[in-house]
Amino acid sequence: MEEPIIQLQAIAKVYRVGVETIHALRGVDLSIGRNEMVAIMGKSGSGKSTLMNTLGCLDRPTSGEYWLGGRLVSAMKADELALVRNEEIGFVFQTFELLARQTALENVELPLLYSATGGGASARRKRALEALERVGLGGRVDHRPNQLSGGQKQRVAIARAILNNPRILMADEPTGNLDSATTAEILGLFSALHRAGQTVILVTHENDVAAHCQRVVRLFDGRILSDLPAEQDDEVAPHVPAARAMGAAA
Repeated sequence: MEEPIIQLQAIAKVYRVGVETIHALRGVDLSIGRNEMVAIMGKSGSGKSTLMNTLGCLDRPTSGEYWLGGRLVSAMKADELALVRNEEIGFVFQTFELLARQTALENVELPLLYSATGGGASARRKRALEALERVGLGGRVDHRPNQLSGGQKQRVAIARAILNNPRILMADEPTGNLDSATTAEILGLFSALHRAGQTVILVTHENDVAAHCQRVVRLFDGRILSDLPAEQDDEVAPHVPAARAMGAAA
């Protein structure tokens, strides 16, 4: 069996707020294979945001081991983790996180400014243009965020996230600020990226969004409550046929 791209072993995260101790994650074991599309779900306080931050190397676990592509990232120093975040993981957020005064092209180029393999200005521009073409925004390269729709902003964010060909694409509520028609377009884009070989992790509270994934991991009180194929999750399963049809049409 091929080694999983992500392997969590007994991951715990403890926060101390004043005299209170908060156990955000409690011994989480999780494996994610290459080219899987996985939804992480859970109510507020379940630990899903902490798990997202751990998977994205934005936060370090209190204990346990996190292996990414065969490397023990939970033991890395801050500068090593920054390199992993820039080159191994692409992030997409609900609020897009675009710089208002920069064009779409300039926003997409940003990760290359902090990459050892970014190259010169012409090389960065070429790669950013290719990423924008890939998400269907080749005609909007000189537009600033206030000149773009919500769906177009999210496409710019996705182009930026895939610019360095990361092993993992992580999206935190990526359709939370979008209407239903635009949500369908963005989920179709994620499905297309997955079919092209991308490992995708979606954090969401919406069952119809999770239905686009192969697996649904549900958290409760810092522990994994269930880890099932989407069609076997009772809440997600009714949405799967429509999601699969939409994904096939994208």
